[in-house]
Amino acid sequence: MKPKDSKQKAIFLDRDGVIDKQIPNIHKPEDIIMLPGAVEAIRKINQSGYLTIIVTNQPDIAKGFCTFKDQEDIHQKISNILKEGEAHMDHIYICPHHPEKGFEGEITELKIDCDCRKPKPGLLTKAIQEHNIDKEQSWMIGDSKTDVVAGQRAGLKTIFLTEGGGSGSREEKDCKDAEPDYTKKNLKEAIDFITSF
Repeated sequence: MKPKDSKQKAIFLDRDGVIDKQIPNIHKPEDIIMLPGAVEAIRKINQSGYLTIIVTNQPDIAKGFCTFKDQEDIHQKISNILKEGEAHMDHIYICPHHPEKGFEGEITELKIDCDCRKPKPGLLTKAIQEHNIDKEQSWMIGDSKTDVVAGQRAGLKTIFLTEGGGSGSREEKDCKDAEPDYTKKNLKEAIDFITSF
């Protein structure tokens, strides 16, 4: 890895709908189904000199539907699948918060209007600071317009994926008019595009 005082370039990826299939209630490792071409695309990111950083909203933690440990186990499963394909993630940033109260079993301290839930850019800005990221050379790729807005607010170039299925979050409607820099079908197509420069 480059020295910490050297600017690095990164590709930020949403998780569900970008690297794994967007299905309701992903709470256990066995729920994970990797999308076709995702492992190969991440391997190509690794080989290209970009950091691979996952930034994901996981509000079901706040709702009490799953735990931090469940999400850690999911990320370990993804990591193991990537390793088998000679690929890896450099870091995962997760927002466990959710602002709306009223769920049975919810975690009160996580039911807040935070700065890290996309479309807010908190996860991205934290990663940019911690990894000394060169924003002008870096990208945000997601399958929802909340990903696009978060990337724009963080000063990154953005790619919207049409095949992912979107987040379905309440903020998505507010972000529907956001215009990404580029639109591609899936992660493989997006990474082939970025690495063609």
